[in-house]
Amino acid sequence: MPLKTEQTERKIEPNPSSAQSQASNVLPGKEFSSTKEKNSLSKKTIGILRTTLRNNIELTHLADNKANVLLSLNAIMLTFLVPLTIPNIDLIEQYHLEAPILILVVTCLSTVYLSVLVLKPGKFSGQRINIDEDHQLSPFFFGNFERMTKDEFLKYSDDVLSNASLVKSFLSNDFYHIGLRLAEKMKLMRRAFNIFMIGLASSIIISFLLIITN
Repeated sequence: MPLKTEQTERKIEPNPSSAQSQASNVLPGKEFSSTKEKNSLSKKTIGILRTTLRNNIELTHLADNKANVLLSLNAIMLTFLVPLTIPNIDLIEQYHLEAPILILVVTCLSTVYLSVLVLKPGKFSGQRINIDEDHQLSPFFFGNFERMTKDEFLKYSDDVLSNASLVKSFLSNDFYHIGLRLAEKMKLMRRAFNIFMIGLASSIIISFLLIITN
C-alpha cells in the first residue's frame, strides 16, 4: 500500500518543464498580438497618407481642368472677336460699342492670364525642411532631388527610410506644401471665374443698353 501512495504522489507532482513550455507557448502569442497591433497601426497610417494624397491629386486635377476650360474658352472668344470687330468698325462707332468691346477684351485677357498662373508649375525652393545637418531635403518630392545623381539619391533615400521620424516629418512637410499650392490654385481659379462672369455680364448689359438708346 505505501508503494501505491508514492506512485500517485509522483504522478500528481507538477512537471516544471511542462509549465515552462506552457509559458513559452503563451508568451509568443502575446508578442504576436502586439506586433499585429503595431502592423495594424502602420497600415492605418499608410491608409490615411494614401487617402490624403489621392484627395490632393484629385483636387489639383480639378483645378487644372477648370483652368484649361477657361483658357480655351477665352482664347476662342478673342480669336472670333478680332475678325468680327474689324469689318464692323462703322457699326461699332455708330452704336458706341467701343467700351463694352474693350471690357470684353480685358476680361478675356485677364482670365487667360490667371488660368496660365494656375497651370504654371510652382517653385521648388520652398520645399526644403531643416531637420538636421545631414537630412534637409525630402526624397519623396522630385523637385528636391532633381540635381542629385542616381547613386546619391539611392543612398540618401535609404538613410531617410531607415528613420521613421524623418519619414513622418518629410511626408508632413510635402503634404503641407502640396496643400499650399492647391490653395493658391483654388484662389486663382475663383478670381478668374469672378472676373470672367462680371466682365462678360457687364459687356453684354452695356452693349444692350447702348443699342436700345441709339
